[in-house]
Amino acid sequence: MSEMMENKLTADELDAVSGGVGRPELNVISITPYWVKVTASTLNCRYTPNGPKIKSFEYGHKLKVDGITDDGQWYRLLVNDTKHGGQIYGFIFKAYTERL
Repeated sequence: MSEMMENKLTADELDAVSGGVGRPELNVISITPYWVKVTASTLNCRYTPNGPKIKSFEYGHKLKVDGITDDGQWYRLLVNDTKHGGQIYGFIFKAYTERL
């Protein structure tokens, strides 16, 4: 079974995960990296905004973000993905974080 099927990712989501150009409608603006703190009890990190979950972070966890979606709602960050055996870009919902 392919990794795409095992992880239930669409071809567009897999393109975004692979670090390629990504989906045309997923416009991410690179920013000077800075730290944010999780303010929700649990914050899901996803392959794409509103996409499948990679992992969860608990309240108070500090994360370094380096991009934001053009709608200003999702941060991009590098995360370790055990399913793919390396670092990939993930997305967290900005409203549940606080800039440090």
